[in-house]
Amino acid sequence: MKTLFLVMTGLALCVAGKAQEIIKLRPDDTMTDSIVYQTSTSILVINKVDLVNYMQMLDTMLQNNCYDKKSFRNIQFSHLTPEEVESHFTQAKAYLADPSHTELHYSTDKFTLFWTPGEGILLPYIDELLTQLLTDARIKVIDRTSKLPVPQYTIFYEDIDGQAFKIYKLPTGKIIFKESNYYIEQFVKARS
Repeated sequence: MKTLFLVMTGLALCVAGKAQEIIKLRPDDTMTDSIVYQTSTSILVINKVDLVNYMQMLDTMLQNNCYDKKSFRNIQFSHLTPEEVESHFTQAKAYLADPSHTELHYSTDKFTLFWTPGEGILLPYIDELLTQLLTDARIKVIDRTSKLPVPQYTIFYEDIDGQAFKIYKLPTGKIIFKESNYYIEQFVKARS
């Protein structure tokens, strides 16, 4: 009985340990043009090259999928027709390709409409890309309270209706980015 209890405790600790990951940031000296994405707790600095590469990959994928909205996880795409996806993507790609747009600034404190002209048109794509960049540690994270870059952050997982969503947290425990704020509605509608 004692052995069974120890085995069960060991399994519980293994599962708890797997429920989070610690991401250690690597300094990126190649960042020339950057995108600043500000949340209530953090300032995220993204290398613009990562967004350009993502948009190039999306260009091919969307054409191959006939601009199917299911190519995205972001809830903002869930109501669009293929023609609207193509139009929005074309506008966003043109804005990003313009060499005069070097420094882009976004804040979750401001409400930005999906079809906002200017830099706002890129926001849904940045929201889509953010999870991958945070997971790959290809982003600079600055704590808004101390104004200092953090050397690492933690990924936690939450289960919502059988779907796993990531929550990225600062060492202080404050949330940097929560996937379910952007993705959950689409999964709920897909099941209804």
